[in-house]
Amino acid sequence: MIEVKAKLSNLRISAKKARLVVGAIRGLSVSEALFRLPVIFKKTAPVVEKLLKSAVANAVDQYDLKVEDLVIKSIIVNKGIDLKRWIPAAFGRAHPFRKHSCHIEVVLTVKDGVKVEKKIKDTKVETVKLADLDKEKKAEPKKEKTEKKSVKKIEKEEAKEESKEKDTNKK
Repeated sequence: MIEVKAKLSNLRISAKKARLVVGAIRGLSVSEALFRLPVIFKKTAPVVEKLLKSAVANAVDQYDLKVEDLVIKSIIVNKGIDLKRWIPAAFGRAHPFRKHSCHIEVVLTVKDGVKVEKKIKDTKVETVKLADLDKEKKAEPKKEKTEKKSVKKIEKEEAKEESKEKDTNKK
């Protein structure tokens, strides 16, 4: 059975809040989950939707599958690192608190009865010797340097000439 994965690390939402959204789509087909996620009014919903679309893109890229053929095999929310912060309190004290984060991992699989073949990518990489490139650059004739003036410099020079002409006309 083919599995396609996508991960999201260090999402700045607590794992407890993320599990509410993830629990709503666990075990569904991908098309059904993508249909339900925009209706869930939680901060995590668009993030999970984007992660799910990323997993689908991985499946399409690797195996040339359709969205209708995919099912969410597992979607897991793990606790991430906590950022330790504090709030000023009365009499010069400080009250510590933590900003929680989480990691989400999606594993998609194919529905029963769907034939899957791995895509064969034709990627050929050309190797180039750097020494040859340097020789080619040295062999090329050097271009003559032309003076390039910016528009502002030209306008300034014209303005100076006009002011000099005005000064000479006044005398």
